[in-house]
Amino acid sequence: MRKRNIQTNIRMTEDEINKIKKKAKSANMTFSNYVISSALNNEVIVIDGIKDFTHQLSKVGTNLNQITMLCHQGKITVPDITETNKFLNDLWEYLVSIRKRKK
Repeated sequence: MRKRNIQTNIRMTEDEINKIKKKAKSANMTFSNYVISSALNNEVIVIDGIKDFTHQLSKVGTNLNQITMLCHQGKITVPDITETNKFLNDLWEYLVSIRKRKK
């Protein structure tokens, strides 16, 4: 039988700890055993390039907000969203390439 002789602390909200305790109880496990089992047996998926993707997506949102504002101000009536549409298509292709790399 292994002896766990190292103690560590993690910070969590009261809601998080209550949810974990509830899950541990329903699994008939101690809190410690549940947390250790979850950490060691569940795979965390890391997507390379996700920061760049979210940055690009934020830029699209900014562009769309600017177009919407100009429409509401009456400065443009039929917005030329060709550039934004191309940007969205490039972003979509990038997302698909990230997904293919993970398979």
